[in-house]
Amino acid sequence: MNDNFTDPSTPPRLVWITSPDNYDPRVQERLRREGSERVDMLRAAGFDVRIAHSCDIVPVWNGSPRLLWQKEDLLAEYAGFLVTSWSWDPAVARHLEAITRTIRASDCPLLTDGTLDPEVLGLDKLAMYHHAAALGAPVLPTVSVPFGRYARRALDAVHTELPDGPYVVKPRSMAMGFGVLKADTTQHLSSAIDLLTPGGLGCLIQPHVPNDGDVRVYVHEGKVIAALLREPDDEAYLANVSQGGSGSGYEPPAEVVELSERLARSLESDYLCVDWLVTGNGYVFNEWMTVSAAYEDLPDRDRRRVADALVRYIRHRLDAGAPRPR
Repeated sequence: MNDNFTDPSTPPRLVWITSPDNYDPRVQERLRREGSERVDMLRAAGFDVRIAHSCDIVPVWNGSPRLLWQKEDLLAEYAGFLVTSWSWDPAVARHLEAITRTIRASDCPLLTDGTLDPEVLGLDKLAMYHHAAALGAPVLPTVSVPFGRYARRALDAVHTELPDGPYVVKPRSMAMGFGVLKADTTQHLSSAIDLLTPGGLGCLIQPHVPNDGDVRVYVHEGKVIAALLREPDDEAYLANVSQGGSGSGYEPPAEVVELSERLARSLESDYLCVDWLVTGNGYVFNEWMTVSAAYEDLPDRDRRRVADALVRYIRHRLDAGAPRPR
């Protein structure tokens, strides 16, 4: 561990590695001008936060893991790393994978891991469904689409394993509602597969279930501390606030609280955000995220509680001086 970290006069370092290629350049320019509420919160909490773009980083092994950024090795001093590790571009995703694996090989904690086996359970929704279902969580029937010219073979499985449409097609490893498509008929579904599979993202098909939005449940140190109801706008089918939905505070029922806490325990996660679809037949597991999950749309009291929990989680990981348990 770097001695500078134990010096109380030295602010704990955080390096946030973002992927600007995920966004329209105009969005990036706005973010640069206006800043980020999350970064402002972390700096106000006493962290020395640095922002680095993944496209400017070169992972290296030369006697030790190194992340070269503007002639500097980001791993030369002890720091916690947050990495926006999803991308619609498979080449960017592979580069992000090289970055995260290099951080894991160092003595610096990768704060966005936060789960047991993050390589499998960090982004892959299919792996999440298998894990959640094994723990008793309600999960929609799901078909994973094969690659390339074999992709349409998924349609046979859709006919036998899923109810009649409409359907939802979604990438296996994305966030913020990116690439989620509603297909009303089998022809729509077939065309969606034709368009999505050449991109190399890998995608899943599920029945589209009428719902009132989704609930994000925040679990810190094994206990639910807040919940956010996200509702779609008018006739939209996505509830993500980034896709036009709205957010408000929510009191989750006991079964959702118990299942969310069970998932967090099973993943050995001290900070986990679990998303549930709110359907007419109850709550259905959707996905989970760790420290990168948004909380800014919570009511003030809940937002402060979650922000405080996030700070405590990051400080704990930094104080531990080692990555999460393998």
